[in-house]
Amino acid sequence: MINFTFIVSIYLAVSGDTTPAIEVLTARGEWVRATRDDSGVIRSEKGVDIGATALAWSPVSDETTTMDRPPFAMTRLSDGQIIIAAFGGFHEGPVGPVVRWKHPGIGLMDIPVERTSFIQVQPMSQPPIANASDEIVLRNGDRVTGFIESFGEPIVIETDGKKREIPSDRIAGLSLVSKSPTIGAVRVWLTDGSVIDGSSIAGVVGGGFVLQGMSLINNRSSLPIEAEEIRCVSQSPKRIVPLTALKAQVLPPTAIALPRAQYPAPKISLTDDPLGASAIEVRGPERLIYEIPKGFSVLNAHIEIPPSVRPWGDCVVVLRQNSHE
Repeated sequence: MINFTFIVSIYLAVSGDTTPAIEVLTARGEWVRATRDDSGVIRSEKGVDIGATALAWSPVSDETTTMDRPPFAMTRLSDGQIIIAAFGGFHEGPVGPVVRWKHPGIGLMDIPVERTSFIQVQPMSQPPIANASDEIVLRNGDRVTGFIESFGEPIVIETDGKKREIPSDRIAGLSLVSKSPTIGAVRVWLTDGSVIDGSSIAGVVGGGFVLQGMSLINNRSSLPIEAEEIRCVSQSPKRIVPLTALKAQVLPPTAIALPRAQYPAPKISLTDDPLGASAIEVRGPERLIYEIPKGFSVLNAHIEIPPSVRPWGDCVVVLRQNSHE
């Protein structure tokens, strides 16, 4: 039987060692220390090869490394990939319009517009979200909703039955109605905020890793990625579901009855954490009921009771599956 794992919240660090120690998420939902050599073989501290069963791995060290990056634009794809890179404008590709990006570690990428869900050229307080229509946010804060017909210069958008031309230098960002996502075999979270998919990841002589089978660049392989640039690697994205992706049913607690008007839904952090394991804040006392998707059986979680709530009384966290605690 194959175990599928839920991820709630994790804390990850990275190392600049050319042969770094790593933490591995096993199929049982446990994080264990291991090593990964240049050939990609992952072994436990006892020397057992666990690479075939590992769901994800992350370099570790005593402190979290922060890369010194200049500010870049960013894009989010429909499959969840995120590219933090220099924006190179819109171009006409072999099968339609593409967006050109230059990442300092990955290289040059021409990403089809149909795979793109969001583009940010300058910071915005409220990024656009495309539902049934495309949306353009101008540098002055104005928003234009409709259907983008052309990605040339200027960009042409049809809104309220009329066509409007918008020069690209007036655009702060835009969101696009995109196709349903397809998840890659390997997903890598980088310290600059990028999230990149490929078919495999391999070590290179002298240190670092190369992400192979990329669909975003022509040569299908990235430039060498240093170990300190990697936050986490998922080797089985389809076998991991973050709890943040599930909707919780919120009910009153069973042990005590409180005269509360309502029980707030859990608050999910907006950060793009590795494995989708963004923090979930429960503002109880209350019960949360999650419906587990078929085929998933392991829960991995880090639960923290903040010191600020302890003066209010005793705090107890109970996990119950059916009638078993």
